[in-house]
Amino acid sequence: MTKKHTKPSRGKLTVIAGPMFAGKTTKLLTLFSVLSNLGYSILCFKAEAESNGGMGHTRSHDERPLPVIYIRMNEPEKILQYVGRDGIKKVIIDNINFFPKDRFISVVKSLLHRGIDVYLNGLIYDYRKQEFGATKSLMKMADECIEQFSICVKCGAKAAHTERVSGGTELTIGTTGKIKAEYIAVCSDCHQEHKG
Repeated sequence: MTKKHTKPSRGKLTVIAGPMFAGKTTKLLTLFSVLSNLGYSILCFKAEAESNGGMGHTRSHDERPLPVIYIRMNEPEKILQYVGRDGIKKVIIDNINFFPKDRFISVVKSLLHRGIDVYLNGLIYDYRKQEFGATKSLMKMADECIEQFSICVKCGAKAAHTERVSGGTELTIGTTGKIKAEYIAVCSDCHQEHKG
């Protein structure tokens, strides 16, 4: 009798999206804690403008750490090399908006095809209110989409946007590293585009 090889079922995709200061990374931290306590093998990644592929911690705005492997934003395929190990059942990826859109979507599809559940977080819009990376496209593909909001620091309304208030105009400038920018959460009406 021939033994049948069963194909792994497709993984589930969860996307957590919204502006800065909406609690997206905090949500990933909670998921990581729950899944770890349930005994799942998990790998966590974060997109970085410059990275040597080392280990580190990403932090929520309330300074809670999440252990991650840093991935250069122009090398999303490296995620697949790390996840090639047997036993990985869950993958968490922070800051997905920095990865090239089409290439990162291909990486996500590959992970899901392997039967791996994928949890992502990213900004929907950049500081200019333009669609940022693959976040919005992946929201449409997601089995579960969690859109989070902050509070507008200018008027107190629901904030869906991030406004840059200092720093240059490069999209890749974050809140850490040698060159830093400062951001606030704002509603659509209060948003102003930073010109440098």
